[in-house]
Amino acid sequence: MNVRDSDAPPRIKRSLYLILGVLAGLGPFSIDMYLPALPEIGVSLNASPGAMQMTVTAFLVGLIFGPMVVGPISDAVGRRPPILVSLILYSLISLLLATAGSVEMMIGLRVAQAACGGTSMSLVRSMIRDLLSGDAMARAMSILMMVLLGAPIVAPFFGGALLLVWSWRSIFVVLAVIGALMFVGAWRWLPETLPPDLRRPLDLGSSVRGYLSITRSREAVAYAITGGAVAAVLFCYLAASPFIYIDYYGFDEQWFGALFAISVVGAWLAQVFNIRYVQVIGYGKLVKIGSLLLVGLAIVLLWVTQTDFGGLAGVVTASVLAVSMTHVVSPGTLTGVLDGFPHLAGSASGFASFVRFTMGAAGTASLGIFNDGTPRSFGVATVVFSVIALVAATAARPPAFKRRN
Repeated sequence: MNVRDSDAPPRIKRSLYLILGVLAGLGPFSIDMYLPALPEIGVSLNASPGAMQMTVTAFLVGLIFGPMVVGPISDAVGRRPPILVSLILYSLISLLLATAGSVEMMIGLRVAQAACGGTSMSLVRSMIRDLLSGDAMARAMSILMMVLLGAPIVAPFFGGALLLVWSWRSIFVVLAVIGALMFVGAWRWLPETLPPDLRRPLDLGSSVRGYLSITRSREAVAYAITGGAVAAVLFCYLAASPFIYIDYYGFDEQWFGALFAISVVGAWLAQVFNIRYVQVIGYGKLVKIGSLLLVGLAIVLLWVTQTDFGGLAGVVTASVLAVSMTHVVSPGTLTGVLDGFPHLAGSASGFASFVRFTMGAAGTASLGIFNDGTPRSFGVATVVFSVIALVAATAARPPAFKRRN
């Protein structure tokens, strides 16, 4: 079925938000569910904390290349077929991860798993661009993020609970089942948003030209870099928090999800703010204001991690505030990349994912390389990427022809 078969004005129904949010949540769920198990996996595979943080980086690498390859394909064949195929492959790879016998095997399989999970994440954004543009699209992105924020709340608790009754391998078995259930749901309820008359030819030349046209846009590149930098802050938090909270401060791993949920609440409040005010302020201004505030919060976090002010409570508070601000900025950056390329929504989303997860991988890799067993490297990385976000945001502006739906 096609959501544009009727003559109704462009809008997204609540039921579609729910379906898209669940599909987009596959990537976050795949990361967050195994975070409490990172120390245990490291012991089981005889891997250092730095090596285990590289498994997070490996997942981000997979998120880079999956959308880049599948984006142009979706512009030619539609959004549904690539999503369905990726979900099947995701489940099979997750089962293989449950049998991993070395950290090297886990790193390789996490790349493949992420390539499949990243496809659904990226194409969900393309589907929103098929339906909306401008500040209305930015608002829809925030609503979508509110739906998928359920994954970071549930996943760490679920992962911690599985550790109580079985080993870390059960986490990947459960992820395989989740992928299979998502396939059934997508097959039954996911509509096609890209009509045949709006599709492009599928060939290498067209794909390359499409990406080149996107990279020649100052606005698209600036928004993509801003989004990538704030994503790096978020992914640094994802990679560092288990070791800071559990290893450094001795917090019980079974209750890690409780601390992690605080940051999710902050992210949820950020999306509430976006939904209410983005069509009043404009997503371009919101990106700039949020980036400036993020730099200030990152400096506070750096001071806390260097001085250990407030101990665990101080790090949690400063981290939550900084991470929440990344969620104020992120929807507008995705909108800024996709808004100028309605005919290349799949490719534009793939490009945004490429920059976002390349910079995210660079952030988590830096933590793995410079990890000194304290929260200090996390504080430094947060400041560096926050400044990059602000610099890029100052060079970005919404396309002159954007529409307000």
